[in-house]
Amino acid sequence: MGKRRDFKSKKLFWSFLLFVDVLLFIEALATNTIWVLFVVMVISEIIHFKGNKYLFGKFDMERKEKREVRRREYLKQQAVNSGK
Repeated sequence: MGKRRDFKSKKLFWSFLLFVDVLLFIEALATNTIWVLFVVMVISEIIHFKGNKYLFGKFDMERKEKREVRRREYLKQQAVNSGK
């Protein structure tokens, strides 16, 4: 139970940080403030490298499994076609 709660709290934190990042990005575009754009880039990179598994981990795993199944099917089909 504790692990699940910890995961949910981390997901909430990263989601909130992503929301703040989007707001900062919109503000930077509206005001043409270059230094805010650099702050947005830094926050985006932190979210991408540190928070990706909390925000998009399940989606990434499902996508990876689908790609692996398609890859195996493709290789199987290639083996059948090359044997003809």
